[in-house]
Amino acid sequence: MKIKLLVVLSAASLLLSSPCASGAEKSEAATELKALISKVQTGMREGKKTEAALADELKEFDALLAKHKEEKTDDVANILNMKAMLYLQVFDNEEKGIELIKELKRDFPQTQAGKRADDMLESIKHQAEGKKIQRSLKAGTKFPDFNEKDVAGKPLSIANYKGKVVLIEFWATW
Repeated sequence: MKIKLLVVLSAASLLLSSPCASGAEKSEAATELKALISKVQTGMREGKKTEAALADELKEFDALLAKHKEEKTDDVANILNMKAMLYLQVFDNEEKGIELIKELKRDFPQTQAGKRADDMLESIKHQAEGKKIQRSLKAGTKFPDFNEKDVAGKPLSIANYKGKVVLIEFWATW
């Protein structure tokens, strides 16, 4: 999961380095966020992966948000979004990450990130459910039942195979 954040931060850097849709120069907030993301990436490469180790950078996120508090732009919303991603994916602090995404939704509802906040919250919920199931999967324990449809659209459930040896293989197209 921590590798995902580096990818997210790198993607954010690329997005922030492209010209704005209006063709104007990058906003000050975007430029400052890009520099902060670079600082966070450097810190992470040096092994700083805890809230305490990145405390200075977290203060910089807050300072940027305070500096640009009157601006309700995508660039300023991205500052809060990146802070939320740090809490969710690096610090594994779901509670704080959700709090920040709800703040994003409340304070920046007309931005791209604000409009995606509900999707992000739903994704976090699904990930939490998946982690809960993953933690329960131990050798020798009963596999949790599920009700899904197979590739042909027919109902599929583990309960249908009770008393039989079942091999479950997971795969995905990506």
